Amino acid sequence: MLLFRSTPKSPPHLRRPEPRRSAGELFAKYRRHLTAALAMVALALSLTVLAPATEEHVSVLVAARDLPVGSELHTEDLRTASIPRALIPSGGYGLGPPAAGSRLAIPVLAGSPVLQTMVIGPGLLAGLAPGSVAVPLRLDDEQTASLVRAGQRVDVVLTEGNGFETKLNSRVLARAVPILWTGAQLATDGQSPWGVSSSTAEGGLIVVGAGAEGAEELSTAAQRGRVSVVLVNPAVGD
Repeated sequence: MLLFRSTPKSPPHLRRPEPRRSAGELFAKYRRHLTAALAMVALALSLTVLAPATEEHVSVLVAARDLPVGSELHTEDLRTASIPRALIPSGGYGLGPPAAGSRLAIPVLAGSPVLQTMVIGPGLLAGLAPGSVAVPLRLDDEQTASLVRAGQRVDVVLTEGNGFETKLNSRVLARAVPILWTGAQLATDGQSPWGVSSSTAEGGLIVVGAGAEGAEELSTAAQRGRVSVVLVNPAVGD
């Protein structure tokens, strides 16, 4: 029978210390762990840089459906929506609805914020010189009135006389005034935003923005002769 005897271990204080490993050896041993850690750090930094900044959202009134120009706004025509504040220009209604009976000066698509500049009233004069007023004009030629649109600029011309008893005389009453609304902008119910029927000569009605000093002469022009407009292209900055 063979007997095996285990060699007793040396006491700790008599053991030979393990040799120290160099930095290269340590890197070779743990390089996979270091590579994985660096990759995770790089991914985290990339996500931080590419992630969009947190935007502040506000609740505002928007159109609940497509609303044609001239629509009288009712509660069921509006709803609230959360929209980034940066996308809402000044002049919005927030959560306070427009005054009862307000009508749209332009068509508004569903989901679009309702702004004061979209509703007939002082908001239509936004961006014009202080003291500007909205002046209704009835053009002698309804076909001309049907061709012009809100946002265009026109010279307003008054022609007095009939060419027989009195000599024809034409003069410009206002230059490069903006059109705010035209009689061609009618709601589907056959009523214009100003509450007048579209079945008569109201089709020649337009509204322009003008200075207060010339508003009286413009507003009474149709009583003194024939009123016409000429489309103009004002210089940039005018």
